[in-house]
Amino acid sequence: MPCTTCRYCEAGCPENIAIPDYFALYNSAKRAVTDNISSQFVYYLNLTSNHGKASDCIDCKQCEEACPQHLKITEYLNDVVEEFEVGGPALPTK
Repeated sequence: MPCTTCRYCEAGCPENIAIPDYFALYNSAKRAVTDNISSQFVYYLNLTSNHGKASDCIDCKQCEEACPQHLKITEYLNDVVEEFEVGGPALPTK
């Protein structure tokens, strides 16, 4: 994901999703060469204790309006969900 981590997308997020952090973890996980529980998953889990999960996105697209790269953030968040929530170990519920 071509995010530059400017964090403009986070400012108006009603679900407090750590978008740039999740994108960085996703990119790192895709480069990893292990089938074990990844350190990226552990970081994702830690971030979700204080931020909304990627699956909490309500598709309001405020993040996309704020993004200077014009990224399709809501679509990319679905990839993060697949990597860390659907495809990974189960996340605890809040």
